[in-house]
Parts: sequence; C-alpha cells; structure tokens
Amino acid sequence: MTNGYGVLRADLDLWVREDGQQTPHLQIRALDKTGQPWRIAVNVQSDTGSEVVYWLVDPLLGHPVLAGLSALPTGFSAATHSPASALDYVRAPLFDWPAGTALPPSGSASADDLQDLLALHLQQCKNAGGEVFAFGVKFDRNLHKPIDAQFGNVDGLHGIHDIHLNQGNTGRHAGDNGALQDGGLILAHPDRIVGLFLGFQTQRVPTTDAGAPTPQSRPIAELIHGQPTPAQPPAEPPVPPPAAAGTVYLERALLNPAGDDVGKEVVVIGNLANATVQLGGWQLVDKNRRVTTIAELALAPGGSGLIALDGAGVQLSNAGGNLVLLDPTGHQVDAVVFPAANKAGEGSFVRFTR
Repeated sequence: MTNGYGVLRADLDLWVREDGQQTPHLQIRALDKTGQPWRIAVNVQSDTGSEVVYWLVDPLLGHPVLAGLSALPTGFSAATHSPASALDYVRAPLFDWPAGTALPPSGSASADDLQDLLALHLQQCKNAGGEVFAFGVKFDRNLHKPIDAQFGNVDGLHGIHDIHLNQGNTGRHAGDNGALQDGGLILAHPDRIVGLFLGFQTQRVPTTDAGAPTPQSRPIAELIHGQPTPAQPPAEPPVPPPAAAGTVYLERALLNPAGDDVGKEVVVIGNLANATVQLGGWQLVDKNRRVTTIAELALAPGGSGLIALDGAGVQLSNAGGNLVLLDPTGHQVDAVVFPAANKAGEGSFVRFTR
C-alpha cells in the first residue's frame, strides 16, 4: 500500500522534458494559490525500458471523484480510500483498457512521443485558464534534485509522484500495490474536464482488494495489443476465467427509488451468452466495501435478472459511487461507476454507461 496518497490542486506553470535518462519523467511545475511551487513528476518510461501506456478521456464525465474537486483546497490534500476522493482504474473505471496507447518517451518529430502528448494537453489547459488535479504520492524526503532548485521547491518536499496505476505490480514493485490509490492527471478546463491516465505494460489487471494481480489477471500490454506480447510473457500461465466471465455485466440500477432508498434499490445484471448462467454465490460490492451475496439467480440466454438490495449489504449512494461484480472465486467480472442521482430521475432505472 502506498503511503502519502492524495491530490494536488494547482495552476499549471511550465514543464521540462527529460530525454535520454534511464527513467525519464515529464517534470511539471505548478503553483498553488499561495504562490508555492510544486513539482509533479510524471513517468514517461518504465524502469524496465518499456513504453508507458496512456488513456485520454475527453471529456471525463459522470465519475464520483469529480463532484468533490471544486471543494478541495489549494495545494496538496490527503485522500481517503474511496471512489469519491481517490482514483482506482479497476474498481471505479475511468476508461476502457483496450483503448490505451503505448508511446515512446522521446521521438525525432513533433507530437510523436508521450512527453509531446502530455505537454500538448497541459498547454491547452493552461491557455484556457484551467487547473490541474494531480493524484499521486507526496514527496516524503528531499532528494536534492537540480530540478527542484530550478522549480523553486527549496525544501524538496513540495511535490508529487506515482502519477500512474499503483496496483497490479509483480516482482520488486509488488510492495507498491494497493486499492483506491491510483495516480493520474485531471485537467479542469472552464468548459470541460479532461483525464490523462497512465500505466505500465507489465502491470496486470484485475486485482485483489490488496491491489495484487489475481490468477486470472492479464498484463496491460496484452489488453491493448489484443494478444500476449512475446517480449514480456506473463510471469505464470493465467488460470482460465469462469465460462461466464465476460458475458455477464452490470446493466442498470434503480439508484434513487421514490421515498426512502433503503430496501428499495435494485441492481439489474445482464447476460450476453447464448446459454443460461447461474449466479449463485456471486457478489456485489459497493464503494464502502459492503457486500451482497446472490443466493440464487439464473440468467436466461440474452436475459437480465434483478437483485433487490435489502439495505443490509450493498447500498447505492445518491452522491455517486462504484459497483463491482465478483464471481464465486472472487474474480472481478465487471465494475462500473455512477454519478450523483438526479432528483428528476427519482423512481427510474438508470443504465450504467461505459
């Protein structure tokens, strides 16, 4: 589990490329409203030499973390491990995994590498008068880096790093794993929100509640390329997921029933398979990790089934949240996020967007 996790709110000032270094970063200088400079260190290449994967979401809509951004104070704030204040690429999805793109840290032309792409979006946000919300880990010691002196970070402590997926690691980075502590850049323009999210090709998803890879997890490189990457084979052969995985999904929910919500909320689960799927022993998990176990439910081919929530387990907050579906082995089959409930939609089912 990563310590010191939180979010930096500041105005973008300038950024400096690092080309030709062993582990290059795009170094971003941002200023909080007191004038204090901060350094945001964004990995643009892994320490194994592989390219970093990025996901661009423009605009970023409907995620529960967005509702609280405007209330954050300037500077760094520690974040609680909740989908309303922290990022989790797995449990509170922000993007589709296959939509990621791997880019080199440096290139010979304009707009042909990851640093170029990040700089492009930073410049657009700065020109529009927007601000950055950088999720990651606050510096805990002064490394006396020249870039800190250049940026005016005189104590070396006003900075943030780990601006990337912080789970699904194996090997020497396994100790960094944890849930609800992923990094990323959210750029708040006056007219929209843009999300820039990063991960390493060797990281594996989905993950356990501790952020470790599951036996069924796959490397990100495989997800974005559609097949195993020969240069980076999985550390161990993956265990085939249950036959229903990938065909069962969270379809919609009655998020805001008329009157008191407790005991009236409903989750609808859909089946894409051309065969009946038995969901006995499957579980729903909400943002507060409350659990509802499905005692018995048969989904007909192409059909749907309703799970009535009794209020003792999973609850669907009107303030927004996330919902995870697990099979009996604990494998994550699906996950969705939903925004705050709209009063005008009281008593109506809401389809989960992806």
